[in-house]
Amino acid sequence: MAKLADEPRAEVESMTLADISAALQSSFDALDEPAAQTALDRLLISFGLRQALAGVVLPFLYRLGQRWAAAQASVAQEHFASNIIGGRLRSLAQGWGQGVGPPAILACPPGELHELGLLSFGLALRERGWRITYLGADTPLNDIAAILDEVSAAIVVLAAVTPQRFLDSADEVKALAARVRVGLAGAGASAALAHRLDAESLAGELMEVADTLTP
Repeated sequence: MAKLADEPRAEVESMTLADISAALQSSFDALDEPAAQTALDRLLISFGLRQALAGVVLPFLYRLGQRWAAAQASVAQEHFASNIIGGRLRSLAQGWGQGVGPPAILACPPGELHELGLLSFGLALRERGWRITYLGADTPLNDIAAILDEVSAAIVVLAAVTPQRFLDSADEVKALAARVRVGLAGAGASAALAHRLDAESLAGELMEVADTLTP
C-alpha cells in the first residue's frame, strides 16, 4: 500500500464507501491498473476487510456480472477487473491455513470458473477463526474426497454461480456429503437444491452466511 504514503491521512479517511466504489468503477472502466490499486488501498486502509468486502468488493462483482451479461462491459473489462481483484484477495489470503480453528475446504465444482465470491467467503471465514484449505475453480470432487483423511475438514464449501454446476456433479456431491458436511454457496445455491443433494444450503449474503456458520 505504498502508493498512499504521500497522501494526507485525513483525505484518505474522509472518503466514503460510495466514493471509493465510484473510483474503483472508473478505474476499471478505463483499464487503469494503478488507479484501481490505489482505490483498493484506500478501501482497506479506511474500512478494513469486512466492510471492504461487504460494502464494495462483493457488490461490485455482482454489478460487473450483470453489466457483462447485458453487454454493458466488455470481456476485456471483466477480465481486467477480475484479475486485479483476484490478485488482491489472494494476497490477503496468505497464511489463512494457519491457526487452531476448524478447517474448511473451499472449492468450485467442475466447470465453474468464477471463484472471487468463494475467495471472499474464505477471507470472511478466516476472520472468524476458520482454517482454510483453498482448492479454487473447476475442482474434481473426487479429488476433494481423496484428501479428506489428510485435512479432516469440518465442512466442504462448494460454490457456483448457476445451479447446473452442482447438478452436473450431483452424484459426486452426494457421495462427498455421505462422508463430510457439505455446504452449497454462491448464486447457484438454494435450500431446495441443497436438500436434493444431501447438502447444507449456504445461500444468501456471503458475509451474513460466514457470520452464522459454525463447526
